[in-house]
Amino acid sequence: MIENFDFWNTQNILLWAVLSLMLVSFTVQLYYYLFIFRKVGLKQRKKKPEHTEEPVSVIICVRDESHNLSKILPLILEQDYPEYELIVVNDNSSDDSEEILKLAQTQYRHLQIRNLIANGSVHGKSVVLGVGIKAAKYDRLVITDAACRPSAGWLKSVSTGFDSDIVTGYVRYSAVGKPLRIANYYESLFRLGYALNRKPYTASGENDSFRRELFFEKGFNPMLRKPEKVEQVFFNSVMNRKNTSVVLLSDAIVDSEKVLSPGKWRLECSGDLFSKRLFRRGVRHVKSPEIVSRALFYLSSVAAIILSADVMYLLISIAGAILLRLTVQILIFVSTQKALGERKLLMHTLLWDFYSVIIYLNIALLIRHRKTIRHQ
Repeated sequence: MIENFDFWNTQNILLWAVLSLMLVSFTVQLYYYLFIFRKVGLKQRKKKPEHTEEPVSVIICVRDESHNLSKILPLILEQDYPEYELIVVNDNSSDDSEEILKLAQTQYRHLQIRNLIANGSVHGKSVVLGVGIKAAKYDRLVITDAACRPSAGWLKSVSTGFDSDIVTGYVRYSAVGKPLRIANYYESLFRLGYALNRKPYTASGENDSFRRELFFEKGFNPMLRKPEKVEQVFFNSVMNRKNTSVVLLSDAIVDSEKVLSPGKWRLECSGDLFSKRLFRRGVRHVKSPEIVSRALFYLSSVAAIILSADVMYLLISIAGAILLRLTVQILIFVSTQKALGERKLLMHTLLWDFYSVIIYLNIALLIRHRKTIRHQ
């Protein structure tokens, strides 16, 4: 009975603290789902805005990508777009990438090739991408990856956002297992959700556009080292609420056939975390409150159920909060996955919501361990 339960009894002080923690973490979770992630699901994909015919330079950096080049070159070089060029920067490839590029150049006049040779060594991504940017003939640049597969209307769809200096889109991972697909989807919910909320903080660098003058104004961060993601740090330095738009039309979304093992994915996540050290202050930890509050919500929910086992109305209230969060999650996941063209991920996404906390903790500890070894 309610009248027999005294919150201020010494025995129940811990329960009061746990319930308070659960309420705070529950509120933070609802904020992310209702005010950040939901924006992605609300973005109209079927209503196509007018596209522009601004000339475009598409840039791809490759190294030993012959297996991808033979597939991607026709897809990009035969776009339904009036005026554009493709610049491929070949970074010291040891396979037959150069031969494939030279053959393609005999068929497509709008293909530019830049071969970088460094006596067996590899240039940093900032150097390679910088070469492509400086070689571009047009002011509007689009950067993508050799593993990405665009549709024939890709550039035309991306151009619907050209009224902004920066346009960012979605990259759908189609050649990896569901856990890594979901990890990419979750990361994109943050990135695209914040951008749609007029608080952009970075872009993937695999399906994005920007004006070349932004590069000449900012350039690449001179503190960049091997682990950092060059594109992410660059976009973080130039993005603001007035110059960035998001395009999620179906043709603007590209499919990536990048093959990632769990170990390689963890290395990429480590690179993401290293990159955030170079982000401008205020946006370095935009994901942290959600991840921390998610972990605290699970822990406090379990603890609250155990501590209030004899108080039925508290158990009902706790169950109601858990059910409400789950309902909101399902609605948001369904709408956003539909908007992004992701299929058959719902149940796996709900499972990922729980065990990803452990994975990210493991990655954070791994990075901390590496830093400790480096400083010894």
